[in-house]
Amino acid sequence: MSAERAAGFTLLELVVTLVIIGVAFAAVAGLVATLGRGSASPVLQTQGLYIAEGYLEEAMLRAYSDPDGVAEGCGVSRDLWDDVGDYACLATPAAPTDPSGAALPGLSRFRVSMTVGAPSVVGGANTRRVEVRVTHVDGGFDLRLAALRAEY
Repeated sequence: MSAERAAGFTLLELVVTLVIIGVAFAAVAGLVATLGRGSASPVLQTQGLYIAEGYLEEAMLRAYSDPDGVAEGCGVSRDLWDDVGDYACLATPAAPTDPSGAALPGLSRFRVSMTVGAPSVVGGANTRRVEVRVTHVDGGFDLRLAALRAEY
């Protein structure tokens, strides 16, 4: 074998190398595109979970029954609600807000609703089931979180 032959690539070797690199690049690009399409979904689900946890915790911190005997009604801001039953006012899905009614920046495409069940007895204690439902305008998930609020 001569020194000239061992010093470089032939045209055929160069073409085969470029084809292999092109196929590998197309496979990697397809994988990245597939992963990129689904990457927003876990973020949205995590945000939805945080929203649901916030609403549920807020409701669970309220009294089981109305402590002052005054029905606040759905017309007043949420920060004036004093018992878990008041959260039945959130039955219609709406964008999440803070307790005073101010919109939460960046979360306007989520929808939150709550249901508060009728009083029932569980294990000898009076309880009410509170459920928070969070969805997204673009679809993709329907998250529900529930807890029992007991009277003590």
